[in-house]
Amino acid sequence: MTNRKIKILIADDSLTVRNFLVKVFSLDPGIEVIGTAIDGQEAIEFVKKNRPDIITMDINMPRLDGFEATLKIMQENPIPIVIVSGDYNTTDTAKTFKALECGAVAILPRPVGVGNPDFDETVHRFVSNVKLLSEVKVIRRWNRIYNSSVTQENPNTIKDITQPIRIITLGASAGGPLVLQQILKNIPSNISVPILIVQHLDVEFAQGYADWLNIQSNIPIKIAKDGDILTAGVAYMAPGNHHIGVKAYNTILVSKDSKEKGHRPSVAFMFRSVREVFRNQVLAIILSGMGDDGAEELKLLKDKGAITIAQDFDSSLIHGMPGEAIRIGAASYILSPDQIIQFIKRNVSLSIK
Repeated sequence: MTNRKIKILIADDSLTVRNFLVKVFSLDPGIEVIGTAIDGQEAIEFVKKNRPDIITMDINMPRLDGFEATLKIMQENPIPIVIVSGDYNTTDTAKTFKALECGAVAILPRPVGVGNPDFDETVHRFVSNVKLLSEVKVIRRWNRIYNSSVTQENPNTIKDITQPIRIITLGASAGGPLVLQQILKNIPSNISVPILIVQHLDVEFAQGYADWLNIQSNIPIKIAKDGDILTAGVAYMAPGNHHIGVKAYNTILVSKDSKEKGHRPSVAFMFRSVREVFRNQVLAIILSGMGDDGAEELKLLKDKGAITIAQDFDSSLIHGMPGEAIRIGAASYILSPDQIIQFIKRNVSLSIK
């Protein structure tokens, strides 16, 4: 075990926010704030002379905003960058997700103020996520996102299937937003099945994330409501702080049942729900994420005869969820996002006659 502290740079133009985040990080003895920057340009200059383990970055800053600063740092000195947002206006949060395309590893809500009853809980969640994300290997990720030579599909890996697929389910956590965007913008617009999505997100970001996905997606992305009728060619995303599943072949279930694996929405809840209704006529996909949410339920789907896919190690920002699924034998296939897209195009869009 090492006692080395995690070194953090805070970039935010607000002195109040900078001081607040310094205070928040000082509560954890395993963290050291080694610098602060008032804009993106200062952050770039700091990184050239120092080597923080992770950067917390604001978006709206003078001289150079968080988008440009993130892009520049990831080009020159790749370091995990987390966008910290205190603005939950739907339009602004949708714009914030563009930072992922610049190379940021995640978007986190700023903890609530000291006098708020949720202060301790939000600080713990925030600090824990920052510590975990500080370990992300961003050089490998940067090359993967911006190298035009993408993973080539192996024709021996992707095989045609014969069973009908009546629904696709996608479950993801950290590292999932960009992969989901990649998959959804390449899915055929005439796909013949509905899609359910669980992406672990703080409740403030759910609608903004759906709006961001809709900008490039080939199919409409909709925040699900309880009782919605499942429609082919539409992707339904779990609303913030709610589970998503199905009640019957054509009806969506939205529930506020207890958290599972610490999550609501939970990938496990979704996978279990579709197994009960659609049995083996499911394509269930588990993508990048921390922890093991959904891994056991993916195995139960596979045992039922459903087709299951886990994202491969090389393309995953964090291989926790897909890695656990692979470890317990829950994956029929282990594929990159490009291969997942090809699998769907070859099998799902023609599966319902």
